[in-house]
Amino acid sequence: MTLVVCYKGIDGLVLATDSRGTIGDPRGLTAITDSMVKLFQLSKFVGIVAFGQAELAAQLVQEIKSNLGEQDVYLTPQFLEKVRNTLRTKYSSWFESLPREARPAVGFIIGGIDENGEVKIYYLTSVLDFAPQLDVKGHALGGIPQYATYLTHRLYNPEMTVENLINLAVFVISETATQDPKVGGPIRVAIISKDKGFRELDESRINEVIRKNEEAHKMLREFFFRGRKHER
Repeated sequence: MTLVVCYKGIDGLVLATDSRGTIGDPRGLTAITDSMVKLFQLSKFVGIVAFGQAELAAQLVQEIKSNLGEQDVYLTPQFLEKVRNTLRTKYSSWFESLPREARPAVGFIIGGIDENGEVKIYYLTSVLDFAPQLDVKGHALGGIPQYATYLTHRLYNPEMTVENLINLAVFVISETATQDPKVGGPIRVAIISKDKGFRELDESRINEVIRKNEEAHKMLREFFFRGRKHER
């Protein structure tokens, strides 16, 4: 399983994923790998994260890339339609012999900047024939979103900057990993800004964010502890 997140800020957006994959029935014994790639760049101003069957999603992204022209750098309606047509065509051709209920589930969150400089986020899932679903909340979550949904509703603010949202994205994935073993492994993060486009953060930057988030956790625990002592 997995957790992928996309947050919209005042100056761009953040895409983040874990790297865990599980093999076997999640209701019983499973094997775990932490080398799955679920974050991809589609153009200078567009990125995509995948959830569901990871290997299938990665192949579908390669198919998308091969069908996109270099001129399609923004998340325009035409760009989105190319993505959807590729997903529908390939997925249907690969699994046409299987009944719909037996086909593997795969989903994507695509985020980017349109030609007017606006941030757009869409869901595309196999369950709904990859019909684009425009996000209107400023945040989109996929995979195992229960804990992340709660944290996002508590902590997300649409006035946050991309720098703020990097911290939040890493936090919700790290926190989910402490509660659900189907989420975990190294975290990958990319930002898409209106001026510089798509940039993926290196491992040292993400580790520094994790360290600072843990320090904030410690301060919160100490705050409650001091309050308890004061009451006595």
